[in-house]
Amino acid sequence: MQKKAQYTIILTIVSLLASIGVSSTFMLTKGTIKKKELAVRTEALYTVLPSLEGLPVEITPPNSAGQERVYKGLNKAGQLVGYAASGEAQGYSSKIKVMVGIDPNLEKILGINILAQNETPGLGTKMTEIESTTTLWSLVYGRELKSIDWDSDESWELPLLRQPERIKKFGLSKKAKNKAQPWFQEQFKRKTYNQLVVSKVKDAEKIVAITGATISTKAVIKAVQDAIDKIKSTVQPPAWEIK
Repeated sequence: MQKKAQYTIILTIVSLLASIGVSSTFMLTKGTIKKKELAVRTEALYTVLPSLEGLPVEITPPNSAGQERVYKGLNKAGQLVGYAASGEAQGYSSKIKVMVGIDPNLEKILGINILAQNETPGLGTKMTEIESTTTLWSLVYGRELKSIDWDSDESWELPLLRQPERIKKFGLSKKAKNKAQPWFQEQFKRKTYNQLVVSKVKDAEKIVAITGATISTKAVIKAVQDAIDKIKSTVQPPAWEIK
């Protein structure tokens, strides 16, 4: 009986120490986690609102939950360049969260950015995969196309491919100077709400599904629609909500 009491006391002490340890770790890392989340969100806002200058302006309705935040972006002249919000949906094996930017007329998507996902490696995770710009020529000459300043002759160190006609001949594109974006996310740009439809074949008017990850593809579309719905309900609230 006495041993039982001793074991109980020991287990209680161990449990208390473990609880204190977990609580302390949470309190110590809470600030760091929040800072990281803020950094990720801010970077995503600049990605989905390309013309944004300065900080985005939050226009979230009062008493809204944190995930309901809606922002508007302005340029240097103070002109509206678009709106942004995050949305989420259940994927194949995880919740998928995205940041979405749309134009001032609430018609076309300016860009999307995957904030969080934990889908099947090699399948659903392709939503964040960036197509390689490495080619046979860059391997031979030791340079990647994305590092080339196409507007400056001085930066071009490949004499044989320097001339515009050779660039055209070898299929090199000026797009290489732009910052690379995941191919799957890139196709959402300039799409309207009604064009957010899955296609298993290449279709410029729809969203081409990730091979072997149709569920993940549909989830991203739902998350994008969720974000757009939040923006529209904030910017153009239903008549019964207007007082």
